[in-house]
Amino acid sequence: MRLRAVSASPVTLRCARPLWTARGTFTERSCVILEIRDENGVAGYGEAAPWPGFRTESVAESLAVLRRAERLLRDADIEPGEWPALVTEHFSAAPAARAALAGAVWDLGARRAGRPLAEFLAARLECLNRAALESVAVSALLTESAPEALHAEAMRVREAGYRAAKLKLGAAVLAEDIARVRAAREGLGAQVALRGDANGAWSEQEAAAALGALAEFQLAYVEQPLAPDEIDALARLRRGSPVRIAADESVATEVGVGRLIEAGAVDVMVLKPSLLGGPGRALRLAARAGDAGCEVVFTHAFESAVGARHALHCAAAWGDPAAVHGLVTQGLFLLDVAEPAACHGGLIAVGREPGIGITVPGVAHAEGQPA
Repeated sequence: MRLRAVSASPVTLRCARPLWTARGTFTERSCVILEIRDENGVAGYGEAAPWPGFRTESVAESLAVLRRAERLLRDADIEPGEWPALVTEHFSAAPAARAALAGAVWDLGARRAGRPLAEFLAARLECLNRAALESVAVSALLTESAPEALHAEAMRVREAGYRAAKLKLGAAVLAEDIARVRAAREGLGAQVALRGDANGAWSEQEAAAALGALAEFQLAYVEQPLAPDEIDALARLRRGSPVRIAADESVATEVGVGRLIEAGAVDVMVLKPSLLGGPGRALRLAARAGDAGCEVVFTHAFESAVGARHALHCAAAWGDPAAVHGLVTQGLFLLDVAEPAACHGGLIAVGREPGIGITVPGVAHAEGQPA
């Protein structure tokens, strides 16, 4: 495919309500939307959405890399999954920017082929051996802090038909986590899976104590109980843990995936395509994790509708009907760059539109908001 136009635009999305994680509370999300066009004017979209803790470049660095690449890529001949040496060198230290370009190229290729991106990925990647899904089961994100409000939120999630829900952990005092997990479990009932995410907030000793205390609530798994680099400690923790262990920040690179597998450190790999260099690379890592006996879960990194739909199509291309992925962004932002994928009864339909299925209108720089 020959690229005729390349454009990178910064965007800041305001959260509908604050997002609390062990790394802080966020009220807005900044990213860079990349649009590429071929000689016929067909567009493909990608997103650079760096996130703290994943060893990516900053948003400003992503924008700078993509802006410098606008001239480099104009009139370049590039195919999905292929990287000319010059492009590889330019993006070597910018995985989020690389994900934006890779996503845009895959999206453009799928649109040119007249196929949804999930189908296009499933057909083009040799590591995939299942048909793409038409809909993807997704988990809800529980965001309330106080146990009473959290209980009510969990009840609404159960009534909405979700099969799983995720709760952020890592409070200053373990008793707070216990109270919140108890409230969530009671609100969800026994049939809805409850996942925890500590975002690396605990030491090995704290994690062992927390997992032991939380075991009675039948957590499906706890994500990233330890800091990303503590692979050997994570393996020790897993051997004695009554709760399954998942890795998220530790999966920031291909090297990280290899270390986790070699150490036998996790039961579940949580993959964010936007932080792993794009959909093709993320799916190859998923295949590697699956071959090692790990459960695979795709999730977003609080991106706009562009990055979130790339993650959705990755999950659909992965083709595991039993998997429940973390992909809901509907209602996350006051205003998104395009319509977020709608969730009904704990399922998101992939749709039959070519590519990721959305068109991004012109992006204004004023206040960083989409036009």
